[in-house]
Amino acid sequence: MKKKIILDVDTGSDDAIAVMLAGLSEELDLIGVSTVNGNRNIDITTTNTLRLVDYLDLDIPVYRGCHLPMVVSLTPNRRKNVPYIGPDNKEEDVHGDYLPLPETTRKEEKEHAVFWLARTLTETTEKITLVFVGPLTNLAMALRIAPSIVENIEEIVIMGGGYAINNVTAGAEFNFWIDPEAAKIVADCGAPMRIVPLDATHDAYISWEDSEEMLAENSKASKFCGLLMQQRITGYNLFQPLPIHNTAPIHDALAVAALIDPEVLQDLHEVNMDVCVSHGIADGWSLFDFEKRNRARKPNCTVALRSDRERFVRLLKENLRKSK
Repeated sequence: MKKKIILDVDTGSDDAIAVMLAGLSEELDLIGVSTVNGNRNIDITTTNTLRLVDYLDLDIPVYRGCHLPMVVSLTPNRRKNVPYIGPDNKEEDVHGDYLPLPETTRKEEKEHAVFWLARTLTETTEKITLVFVGPLTNLAMALRIAPSIVENIEEIVIMGGGYAINNVTAGAEFNFWIDPEAAKIVADCGAPMRIVPLDATHDAYISWEDSEEMLAENSKASKFCGLLMQQRITGYNLFQPLPIHNTAPIHDALAVAALIDPEVLQDLHEVNMDVCVSHGIADGWSLFDFEKRNRARKPNCTVALRSDRERFVRLLKENLRKSK
């Protein structure tokens, strides 16, 4: 029986690969995709998602979500973007704005993502797994307006946070940093959670050779994935090089892969995770209590600190071949 899931994205390049993997997997029943402000503004992330599902001819509804974080935009001095500066002293990133796909006439659903999440999780007769790979704004808002939905959540798989690796500040990963309050609300909601932090995603890097193999496939999804891989590797080489040259992580796809094959995640720990909302240098910091110092806070998640790169890359290639 397929696992029923909802995927929430802020579609840039790694989100796009996550959508393709979730939509093409024979093990998953992707009942809908919600979008959120994050890598880009909500107009771009929604348009990118619509273009992608249309390009792959996926019959999956897309719901537009929150265009701002819950509260951080109310205090402009709190949130100052930290741009990536390339060798030519221009700001760089690995996503770009719009995905290199044809324009589409596919329309988003009329219902807002937050209300759709609350309604779907209230009315469902079977538990649903949530995969959130962007800022957690939509889910936090849904939990605030309908807290009882937690009873119908099978599991929340989150790409977010970092233990030894972070990517916006010394202490914060992007998704949690964008909306720390949302991340904290979700962390405290009581649903089973699996956290896929940067420590695990950097383990599951893809190489230039992997991208060339994907481009050589007779599959639209494989070819597009190969193109996005090369875009990401070029970006990482410029301003955030990994220890192995010509490689890059595709964070969000690893979270989806963990639902298809849990063994892609390694070095698992049941811990309590808290998220700092200090408005200071630690804003958005994910704190994992490995030593269980705070006995009043029980473990609320399973966090993976490593991953099986070969297993992940093989799974990705096998599933993306299934598109026409």
